[in-house]
Amino acid sequence: MQQVMAVVLRELIILKRKFWRLFFSFTISPLLYVIAFGWAGRERFAVDGADYSAFMLPGLIAMSAMINSFALAVEINTARFYWKTFDEVRTAPVADWAYVAGEVLSGMVRGLLAACIVLAIGLAFRVPIAVTPALLGGILLTTFVFASLAISAAMLAKSHADQGMLTSFIITPMAFLCGTFFPVDVYPGWLQALIHALPLTPASHVIRAAALHAPVPPGAALYLCIFGTLSLLAAIAVVRTARD
Repeated sequence: MQQVMAVVLRELIILKRKFWRLFFSFTISPLLYVIAFGWAGRERFAVDGADYSAFMLPGLIAMSAMINSFALAVEINTARFYWKTFDEVRTAPVADWAYVAGEVLSGMVRGLLAACIVLAIGLAFRVPIAVTPALLGGILLTTFVFASLAISAAMLAKSHADQGMLTSFIITPMAFLCGTFFPVDVYPGWLQALIHALPLTPASHVIRAAALHAPVPPGAALYLCIFGTLSLLAAIAVVRTARD
């Protein structure tokens, strides 16, 4: 655990130094979405008879948790390509699983912080959602999945250009298709099957159900647990290969 906490402490120190810059980056885009879609459309659109803003905000929380926990990949590649600290980790007596666990935990902190900011924005705009333990659990599960996925993506990238391409192909489609702004069932059947396989879709379902006092779908939660575990194991394997 000392090895894990050493990695986490390093990332938290970096987070502390960048806190206000990250705070504003976490805030601006969700605030614009809430104003442009949620606030302007809350009395004009309804989803299954519910306030549109109440439908959209949990999707925004899931999306923000995804984007900012996956942003861990950028930090790792900065350490690899510029600071060369990953080379130091490779020569240090830090186990692969400990390095991955520390990075995943730090990514989860970033994602949780961003999601909480979106939640605070929604409450400030009086969006009718509930803050429950299940909601926190859904957010943490989402950040775990995408922080684990970020490590594999970072290790596979050979440059910052590669990282940008991976983000464009992995994160951007999920941000707009996976039930963030509209229900998945508005898409054609063949596309729905693909969208349901993407991890942000079950994450949106879990977070939305928890926020709206609905039963959390066990299948979606189980899918996230399995996907996150497989992503974590893949990250350990990829880091081991990079060290070799």
